Amino acid sequence: MKIIFFILIIVLCYILWQKWELTKFEITEYRIFSPKIKKRASTAVISDLHGFSYGKENEKLLQKVKKINPDIILIPGDMLVSKYSDTYETALKTLQDLAKLAPVYYSYGNHESRLNDPERINHPLFLKYLAKVKEAGVIVMRTESREISLGENPVQLSALELELDYYEKGRAVPLESDYLDKHLPTKQEGMFQILLAHNPAYAQEYIQWGADVTFCGHNHGGLVRIPGIGSVISPQFTWFPKYDAGDYEQEGRHVIVSRGMGTHTFHIRIFNRAELLAVTFLPENKK
Repeated sequence: MKIIFFILIIVLCYILWQKWELTKFEITEYRIFSPKIKKRASTAVISDLHGFSYGKENEKLLQKVKKINPDIILIPGDMLVSKYSDTYETALKTLQDLAKLAPVYYSYGNHESRLNDPERINHPLFLKYLAKVKEAGVIVMRTESREISLGENPVQLSALELELDYYEKGRAVPLESDYLDKHLPTKQEGMFQILLAHNPAYAQEYIQWGADVTFCGHNHGGLVRIPGIGSVISPQFTWFPKYDAGDYEQEGRHVIVSRGMGTHTFHIRIFNRAELLAVTFLPENKK
């Protein structure tokens, strides 16, 4: 009887801990140095919000973004949960408020891509959501590039929307070596290149394509993390995903994978707190 009681106490403590953990997020700071950056600038990166709200109307998140004082705000997808219509309103209100703080660039994740299908039950609702997002001044990007201002720096911002086949459960589907060259416009030589690409499984391809920094999400930090080792399983049901969270640098190019702000389906975060990214860009000679 004592053993059963002890087990029940442990289970209760775990449930309470997880409920508490899902109300918290932290700010993770990165600094990117490049000779292509002439003036200091910053961005806030919000990935995988999934309709979560930290405080009333996401006031806690908005306060933290305001504190970062970003020149631009970047969102590499999954602001909502495709099958849960109640997440649309939270995502919309958050985007409307973010657009009042700085220019917002929002690329598609797999949840937004899924809703492009007219056969999806929430497709009409998504179209209304998208129209209101654009009305708020948010720049919505699919697979495209545009020249923007990052503070006083002209940069090329690209977004990559992968077909849903590349989100197959249980495995990472190989990406053709020339996929990015075929789908994205030509890079501007000498210009700092930022890529928004929701799925981090193709980090090597993003680096080889030539992005100076790529922002990804999708893996939610791996749901469960083992301190010192990393994630155990991704939301895509791949074991020990290589690109789960953090900054992966190769030859001066970075792929930064966010642990995300929200969850869906499996609402757990074990040693894996949600995060808002604060990224500072600096001239290379200012280290």
